[in-house]
Amino acid sequence: MYKRLFPSIRHVADEWWNKNGRLRGLHTFNNVRIPFIQNRLIKIGVLRPHERITTSSQDFSILDVGCGGGILTEGLSRLGYNVTGLDPNSELIDVAKFHVKDENLPQLQYECSTIEEFGVTNSEKYNVVVSSETIEHVTEKEEFLKSSIQCLKPGGSLFITTINKTWLGRFSAIDLWENVFKCVPKGTHEYDKFIGLNDLIEMLSKEKCTTIFTSGLFYNPYLNKWYSTKNKYFSYALHAIKVC
Repeated sequence: MYKRLFPSIRHVADEWWNKNGRLRGLHTFNNVRIPFIQNRLIKIGVLRPHERITTSSQDFSILDVGCGGGILTEGLSRLGYNVTGLDPNSELIDVAKFHVKDENLPQLQYECSTIEEFGVTNSEKYNVVVSSETIEHVTEKEEFLKSSIQCLKPGGSLFITTINKTWLGRFSAIDLWENVFKCVPKGTHEYDKFIGLNDLIEMLSKEKCTTIFTSGLFYNPYLNKWYSTKNKYFSYALHAIKVC
C-alpha cells in the first residue's frame, strides 16, 4: 500500500517519526485515540481507572493492525500493555523497530504480515485488536475484518478509526488534508474505498462482532489537533465486542 502512495518510501520512512513533519497528524492523533481505547476498556470493566499494568494483567495483549511506522503501537506499549504491531510493509516495520531499538520495551514486538495471513496462526490470541486509519485503504474489507476478528479472544474488543464515506469525509481527507494543507501526499486516499459507519457496523455484525459505541472525530490541520465530537460525518471511532 505505502509503496504505491509514496514515490520514495525510504524518504517517507525517515520522516515517519518527525512530529513536525507531514505525518504530524498521526502523532497528535494519539492524544485522542489512546484515551478512547482506554476509556472504553474501563467502561466495560476490562481495565480499572488509571491502570497501567499489573502482575495479574501481564497476559493482556493488543494487536495493532496496519501499524505503519509504529506511532500508535509504541504509544500503547509505553502505557505498559503487551502490544504487537502488524503491517505488510517490511520497510515500515524496520522503521518501527529502529525507533525503539535502544529502549527497554520488552512488551512491544512487530510482525511483517498481512492480517489475513497472520490470523491463520493467531486465532483468538488477543484481548484487543485495533485498526486505526487502515480500513479506508483496504479493498477486500470483509476479509480484512473477518481476519481481524479471528485474532480476538471471545468477548474481546475491536477498535476502528476511519474516515466516513460522506461528502464531508471526502472534503476533509482529500480536499483539505491532501490538497490544501498537504498533511499526507496527494493520492493517499480514494473516496471509493471509504466506508460508511452503518455499513461497517453491518459488516461487523455478520462476523458476530457487536458494535457498542461510536464517536465522531475531527482533525484541524491548521492547529494540528484532533477532537472527539458527536458529529460522525467527517471521521469516526468504533468499539465493538466479539460475541462469545
